[in-house]
Amino acid sequence: MENDIDMKLYNEYLSGEKSAFELLYNKYKDRVKYFVFNIVKDYDRAEDIAQEAFIYVLQTKVKEGYTFKSYLFLVAKSRALNFLKIEKRRTEINEKFLFEDDEVKAEDDIDEILAKKEEKEELLKSIDLLDERYKNAIYLTKIEELSYQETAEILGETVQNVKNLVHRGKSELRKILIKKGFKEMNKTLKVLIIGLVVTVAVSGIAYAATVAYKKARSKAENNTNHKITVNPVYETTLGENTVNNLWVGTLDLAWKELENKLGQDKINLVDGNLPIVDDLNNSKFTKEMLDSNDYEVKVEKNLTGGYDIDATLNKELNFPVPFDNFSDYNKNMTFGDGEKFVKYFGVNNGTSEEVNKNIEILFFNNESPTSALSNDFAIKLFTKEGDEIILYRTDDEKSFDEYYKDIEDKSSSYTGRTEFGEDDELLVPYVRANGMIAYNELCGKYIKGSENDAMYFKNVVQNVNFSLNEKGCNLGSQASIITLYMGIGSDMKLCYFKNQFIVFMKEKDCDKPYFALKVDNDDILEEVEELAEPKIVDYTKIDSEKYKPEEKETKFFEDENYEYYFPTDKRAYVWVYYPDGMIDLVMSALNEKRITIDLLDEYEVEYIKKEK
Repeated sequence: MENDIDMKLYNEYLSGEKSAFELLYNKYKDRVKYFVFNIVKDYDRAEDIAQEAFIYVLQTKVKEGYTFKSYLFLVAKSRALNFLKIEKRRTEINEKFLFEDDEVKAEDDIDEILAKKEEKEELLKSIDLLDERYKNAIYLTKIEELSYQETAEILGETVQNVKNLVHRGKSELRKILIKKGFKEMNKTLKVLIIGLVVTVAVSGIAYAATVAYKKARSKAENNTNHKITVNPVYETTLGENTVNNLWVGTLDLAWKELENKLGQDKINLVDGNLPIVDDLNNSKFTKEMLDSNDYEVKVEKNLTGGYDIDATLNKELNFPVPFDNFSDYNKNMTFGDGEKFVKYFGVNNGTSEEVNKNIEILFFNNESPTSALSNDFAIKLFTKEGDEIILYRTDDEKSFDEYYKDIEDKSSSYTGRTEFGEDDELLVPYVRANGMIAYNELCGKYIKGSENDAMYFKNVVQNVNFSLNEKGCNLGSQASIITLYMGIGSDMKLCYFKNQFIVFMKEKDCDKPYFALKVDNDDILEEVEELAEPKIVDYTKIDSEKYKPEEKETKFFEDENYEYYFPTDKRAYVWVYYPDGMIDLVMSALNEKRITIDLLDEYEVEYIKKEK
């Protein structure tokens, strides 16, 4: 079925339907990059080679006897080997695909290893240690589910050799696991088939997209415009190498609304779930945890039959009595190991005692019996609106869920004073976090269980604006999920004149025409203008009858200094057309830096610019 859909889309592209190739590109781009990376061991070069493979297949028809997928991987492999030859990284690539004569006959079942979360993670690391001659043979046959024959043609091996590579790859994996201390390996069969299937379900499409996923996460974490790492769900484990982690429940709300619209308890992807999908499916956050006046979830069907879902959350909280602003007279305070001076607010011996009522001590573990300092304490700040702001000082690296459990446990066992006294002091830095993250790993992924499995994610974006100062706390967040449909309904009729057709003209009441034309090639057809640069089309102007504008301003992009809003919510209707035939949403193109905001000015797209 997958091969039939791929070839259908490919043939539609060849017939002039440019968007059809975009669907194929989004479906396979990360998978091809991962495959190529296993050969060239250079991520940036793997991206370039994957692009070259797509361009080649775009310009040259798939050879007879191949599926689109197998031909794409064959071209990618050929390009990767050419790169290695040119760069002289290997003197003879075939040597990398030879194997030694020693044979390990045991293929032990590793179900028990997969039973524990930490061991699943270790299994992933072990698979990554395999030589690429084994890894790619296993990847193509077990992850991409290509036949041994197709895999043999891609790798330039015989079918028997591919079977040997897969078999020996399993044996090598077993050796690696034994060295790591996995002793429970004395059953039989199903080693990698079972292992990889469970791994895909646990950790994402896979293992196949691990490299691309890590790179996408790295880009998000190091984005200098954001200066924050946005976590998709509350339970996400916070890494040691990421900074300023932040979570807000708007994406959870949008995700649950999509589940509701699809009539599904959990959303699954056609090609296997990514980590973010499993995390969102298992999220415990619901709208019942919020005051109904503080959030809004809006859902609309778009022109394709997919959904535009927006979840917004806004909080404006004020302390009963403002804290003191220390930055006016103490300008040399830093934070952590940082060197820049930052603003602080709080309480000292000159502060009005009325401010102390803003604070409750949840627990305070002194560094020593004679010290007033602590690196392990938590306080609660009250607000006029009734919401509570909890601040927890800790050096531990855990998930937010685990942090909060620590606060509950330590507070319940704390027997000391909870009132903030006249000799106590408080220092809290001013915080301002503005960020937008596009979850690009979801884009182009098809949703299992939608009609014909043909609904896919076009865009998943979340933005957050948070500030904390002596007066209170403000939070504004919006999460948007846009899904599009590439499907055929039971009563849908696609009247495409993309091949030979006949034109007749006749008077209304006459039996015979007065004009006839047979069109059987493109000599008399008007050509599309070749684009020298990307072009923007605002479909709200072209198809205004179907578009229902919203009065609410909608943020679609931000840079270091400004935020950009559409005067109405039309993010799913403003598209970019590239010279190579690819198309994309403007908001995606801007966030991925493929175009600049100046292009919107050139095509007179109306927007609002606000200084941060």
